[in-house]
Amino acid sequence: MGRPGRNPPPARRLSGHSRGAAPLPRPRRPVAVGLRTDRQLGSRGVRRESEESILDSQQTYYRARADEYDEWWERRGRYAQDPEANDQWRQEISELRELFDSLSLDGDVIELAPGTGYWTELLAERARSVTAIDGAPEMIACNRARLGRKAEVVTYLQQDIFDWVPPRRFDAMVFCFWISHVPRRRLPKFLATCRAALNTGAHLFFVDNLREQPGFSVDEVRSDSRSELTQRRLNDGREFTIVKNFYDPEELRDAALSAEIQLEVGHTSTYFQYGIGQAI
Repeated sequence: MGRPGRNPPPARRLSGHSRGAAPLPRPRRPVAVGLRTDRQLGSRGVRRESEESILDSQQTYYRARADEYDEWWERRGRYAQDPEANDQWRQEISELRELFDSLSLDGDVIELAPGTGYWTELLAERARSVTAIDGAPEMIACNRARLGRKAEVVTYLQQDIFDWVPPRRFDAMVFCFWISHVPRRRLPKFLATCRAALNTGAHLFFVDNLREQPGFSVDEVRSDSRSELTQRRLNDGREFTIVKNFYDPEELRDAALSAEIQLEVGHTSTYFQYGIGQAI
């Protein structure tokens, strides 16, 4: 863990992108057949009266997706791209790993929405303890199986992250491919909860998707870039409406600062956005 009061290392744009580069491109409008449009789903954001039902749908989706989730991460099945794109995906994951390894993510670490355990395994190799909180018991089961004996340092908690109240403070926090599933209306409260879980000076790290980019399943549709909602389809054909936001770096930095987290946001060349933060 870094000393309290130290600034977090500046976020760097990997794969040849320097700070001050041109803003991220506007999302392309995908074309899909047989899926509802965002006009039917509700554009411009999640209506309060439907938010709970959408978050329930999102949770059901990730519970059902647990056994196939790694197909996306490993570029298998319907997520496989051409060899050049797959190589680029893996190269950018390697760059994220390098950045991850350069940070003080040790001591007692809290991981939110750990999923099937890619990042949990890395944390378990370096942290004194890891507390992993996920709302999907199926994801927790996959995570445990992946880690094997490494899971001895991990405490798993099945709980809705939106309802979670930190019982203590931690030395570092990680959440990967989660913040994009937080409705905009809930972002300030979520970040305030993150800060409440961190010691002053503790580091924070996150990874998520860039705006619409190659590698999204053809079964995903977002007809309106202003919408917070998208529709996902599982391998068995079931469809679910979920929240999927692409937060701008400035939006995240400002919201984090209001929660007393100093945050720098960067991105790799094609696929990933990441954040490096410190509780202040």
